[in-house]
Amino acid sequence: MDPESKHVAGPPTDAPASTTGDDAISTETATKSSQAFPEAVVSAGPSAPAAKEQPLLETPGALRQDDDVHAESTPKQTGIEPSSLDASFVATASAVEAPHDRPDDTDYIQHPVQAAQLAEEQELEFEDDADSALGSDTESATTTLSESIYNYRREHGRTYHAYKDGKYIFLNDEREADRLDLQHHLFRLTFGNRLYFSPVKELKHALDIGTGTGLWAVELADAHPECEVIGIDLSPGQPTLVPPNLKFLIDDAEDVWIYNQTFSLIHARLMAGCFADWPNFFRQAYQNLEPGGWLEMQDYGLPVKSVDNTHLGTDVHRWGELLCAAARNFGRPMGSDVSESYKEWMREAGFVDIQTKMFMWPINAWQKDPYWKELGRWNQVNILEGLEGFCLALLTRGLGWRKEEVDVFVGRVGRDLRDRRIHAYFPMPVTFGRKPWPGEVV
Repeated sequence: MDPESKHVAGPPTDAPASTTGDDAISTETATKSSQAFPEAVVSAGPSAPAAKEQPLLETPGALRQDDDVHAESTPKQTGIEPSSLDASFVATASAVEAPHDRPDDTDYIQHPVQAAQLAEEQELEFEDDADSALGSDTESATTTLSESIYNYRREHGRTYHAYKDGKYIFLNDEREADRLDLQHHLFRLTFGNRLYFSPVKELKHALDIGTGTGLWAVELADAHPECEVIGIDLSPGQPTLVPPNLKFLIDDAEDVWIYNQTFSLIHARLMAGCFADWPNFFRQAYQNLEPGGWLEMQDYGLPVKSVDNTHLGTDVHRWGELLCAAARNFGRPMGSDVSESYKEWMREAGFVDIQTKMFMWPINAWQKDPYWKELGRWNQVNILEGLEGFCLALLTRGLGWRKEEVDVFVGRVGRDLRDRRIHAYFPMPVTFGRKPWPGEVV
């Protein structure tokens, strides 16, 4: 959509005053629910091929019975109970032929601890229930932490990062931290409990870019005590009691990377909107990977989509267009403006064996299938809790709206997020690629 158009840049005119109903699930309630996630067992059996893309109109079933079971550990001091994690083939590395001996490493993609569905993008059946359409389902140099980092920018009653003030346009306060923890659980549901899909043979050093509250890094470090893990972010707020093989740094991934080692895996989640020069990010990631190392981008698409066009003309669709327009004005494009180009930028940087797996997050519980209903409910809580934070900086700084206009628009978008007649979803692409081995013909 044209960011200069009056429809995109202009503020809304009317809307309900509230974005959540009386029966809404709070972030605290949802986080408590996520703590009951089942524990995993340790196994060093041979790995199995990854679940394949599912045909349209077919409900994704459980993974095959011969899917492998991998290691899991309990995060320390994070407030989250044990999660189901992958051991990334450390125990079976000797039984697997080297990546440079085979042109395609996709047979080594990880598998969850237990049979679990994947929220892969597909056409879903929706409920035909007009009475319940308006739903109630929701309820630089690397810099170590210092006191100056905690002098957050305050704006409209919420806080933003202090280090490199203004670079990241989303929030960093306690309310947002709770939402990020909830969102991590949503990713586990979406990915069948995997932390990543890259077929890493031997995980020795890992880098988590934009680590947020640090849950992904903590879980990876717990599952792989032999791996040194670094998590970086512009904001502090990560736990202080962590596995001994994990450290957090306040750092800017747009600066020159000066790490003392190369990495087996570089992971970046939901970073669309964070960088002004994406090709440079991929070049630096390539340079800081060891030969055969993997870069994995877990991101989102925006605006929302639907299979039956019920998203067209809605405020939730216009919301995505507005955010993308504002991000372009900032010079830091977001959503599908960047995530759809990851494969091209990775190829230009020199990566090989590049793959994209498409997942989806429904905006609410409009689906018939129980698995997708649960996923939709979790995402509805996730988006409603973050809606104000997503909009404040982008619409006020990027499009010149007043806070009152943002509040009205947030109310209208929240109404759409509860409307199960809108069969919309967020595309959630995972793109990963490998740095070639020396002498490998590419």
